[in-house]
Amino acid sequence: MTLQHSTYMSNVNLINSNSDYYASQRRHEKNKRSSKGSNEYDAPANPKSFLFVPQAQTSAKIKQSIIANNKKKNPNSKLGEALNDRNNPYPNYVKLLKSLGLDVEHDYADAFTAYLLGMWRIANKMSANPSKQQIQYVRNQVLSVTDVRQWTNTQKQEATEYLMYNLIFANEPYEGSRLSRNQKQWQEDADAVQQRFLRENNMDLRKMTISENGLTQRR
Repeated sequence: MTLQHSTYMSNVNLINSNSDYYASQRRHEKNKRSSKGSNEYDAPANPKSFLFVPQAQTSAKIKQSIIANNKKKNPNSKLGEALNDRNNPYPNYVKLLKSLGLDVEHDYADAFTAYLLGMWRIANKMSANPSKQQIQYVRNQVLSVTDVRQWTNTQKQEATEYLMYNLIFANEPYEGSRLSRNQKQWQEDADAVQQRFLRENNMDLRKMTISENGLTQRR
C-alpha cells in the first residue's frame, strides 16, 4: 500500500531529531568501545543485548508524537488518518521484513539493518530487495559496530520505531512513484535520500555496495 506522496515526505524531518539522538548515542558507544582497545571494539556485540519487549503504550506515544508535531506544522495534515489502525503501513513493513529474516518488533539490530538497506535501496533506485544473504552480511556489520548495552528496553523500542517510521516515510512515496512509473518523481525521491545521507551522515549511498563485510565503499 502506498499513500499520498506529500503526506509522507512532509514528515521525514519531524522525526529526524529523534533518530539523530539515537545516532549520536550509537557514535558515543562506538567511540567508547574503540578507546578501550581494538580487540574489544572488533568483537561482535551479544545479539541478545539488542532485544526488547515492545510496549503498546510506547508505540502509541511515538505515533501520537509524530502526528501532533506534524499537525503543528500543517494543520490540514492527513497523517493521523494515514497512520490510524486501519491504514497504518507499519504492520505491513513488519511482515515484509520478517519474511526477509528481520524481526523489527523485538530487535534493534534488525531495525537498524532494515533502515540502512532500505535507504541504500532507495538512493540507488532499486526495485528488488536485498537477498537474505546480503541482509545477514549487513546485520553482522551492525552487530560489530553498535553497542546498546546501556540502553533501556524503552530506549531500544523508541529507537527502533523512529527508524522504522523514518524508513516508511521515505519508502512509501518512493514506491508510489516507482510503481506509477513517474520517472521524474522517482528520481527526486531517490535523490532526496541520497542527499540527506550525504548531508547528515557523510555517507554516499551510491558509492556503497554489499560484501561479506557489510555495506562498504566500492573499490
